[in-house]
Amino acid sequence: MNSKKKICKRCEKEVYIFARGLCKSCDMISNPVKYKIDRVSKEKTKKPKAKTLSQLKKELDTIFSLYIRLIDSDANGNVACFTSGKVYPYNKLQAGHYISRRHLATRWHEWNVKPQSIAENMFNQGNAPQFAVNLDKLYGLGAAANLLEISREDKKFTKDELQEMITDYTEKVKQLKEQKGL
Repeated sequence: MNSKKKICKRCEKEVYIFARGLCKSCDMISNPVKYKIDRVSKEKTKKPKAKTLSQLKKELDTIFSLYIRLIDSDANGNVACFTSGKVYPYNKLQAGHYISRRHLATRWHEWNVKPQSIAENMFNQGNAPQFAVNLDKLYGLGAAANLLEISREDKKFTKDELQEMITDYTEKVKQLKEQKGL
């Protein structure tokens, strides 16, 4: 079947006629509802994408960091840097790790993560020797060595485990903020 070009009733160009004597672009302009129905129905059937493991880890890091900084804060929201002892508002500190975050077995272990100033955590590489001394003072002799042993375990978290931890720490943060009036 050969179709010939005809003159569009709207734009008066010689094109292939699509419907009602109009070319496709003119038909879309004059009848937009016809073309939006398909798009809307496709959008409604899309399911929200499940979060990836890396997205869940990032979300857990954020809420866990806030929890760590709030747990040791006073009623005014001030907390001491774990390694230097200087006092800062909780939102000006970071969650410093004794054992690197790449070790998942200790990444969200509460003994391994403490509030640290940016100077100590970033520019002084976490001040690991002082961190270890303070861990042993706080939790007893050998706490730092115990964390080192735990970090050697090969731990993998499922999406459900990460989501459960996110939910738990979100609730804990909410309770801490209510208790401290922050």
